[in-house]
Amino acid sequence: MEIKDKHRIKAVIFDLDDTLIPEYDFVMSGYRYMSHILEDRLNKSADEIFDKLKELSKETYSRAFDRLFEAYGFIPSPEEMRDYIDKYRNHPADVSFYPDVMQTLQGLKERDILTGIISDGEVSRQENKLKSAKGEGLFDVIIWNDSFGSTEYRKPNPHGFFVMAEKMGLSPSEMVYIGDNPSKDFHVMLDMPIRTARIIRDRGIYRDRDYLDGVRETFLLDSLTDILDIIDGEAGE
Repeated sequence: MEIKDKHRIKAVIFDLDDTLIPEYDFVMSGYRYMSHILEDRLNKSADEIFDKLKELSKETYSRAFDRLFEAYGFIPSPEEMRDYIDKYRNHPADVSFYPDVMQTLQGLKERDILTGIISDGEVSRQENKLKSAKGEGLFDVIIWNDSFGSTEYRKPNPHGFFVMAEKMGLSPSEMVYIGDNPSKDFHVMLDMPIRTARIIRDRGIYRDRDYLDGVRETFLLDSLTDILDIIDGEAGE
């Protein structure tokens, strides 16, 4: 898609899950942690519970604990269920940035390019991931779309992108958004003159999704560091 009246790139905005941090690693870290918490309650070993959660999650992570409890015939109270979900979301996660992230952030800083994050998902969970990866303080602006009060603000809703542009004091045409999910990350190009880039990660949860309304990314990246070459190429024009 051609972006009319595009300007030099002044900001690079990132998705979080499977763009900066492997979602799979966070989920498995949480499953392992919860397996030890649940072994006495379910009268099963932590290893068996962990293996069952992995099996249940092969197609989707959705309602993993609901389906686990159903499989074992266990009915937690609503309060107990909320406690388990909170423990999972805020567990001491064992996750790291992808290897190309820090080099990219350093390169952007050297070029005086602003950086940000726009991500969907329950806020405490997303904050936990970033903290676990030691990513606090590395980005100029962070927007958790769920903080606007409803899941309806999640992508492809463009609200977070408008807020990002306002906070950065930039035109959307001066921003690039890097994501991984074809079903929601690039559709914003229909709502504003922003450019997008897609990174395809190994074991990425959404790598095989269809493009929403056929809207494809502006740039396809093999590594996040490719965005540095794109910026340098524009500067040399």
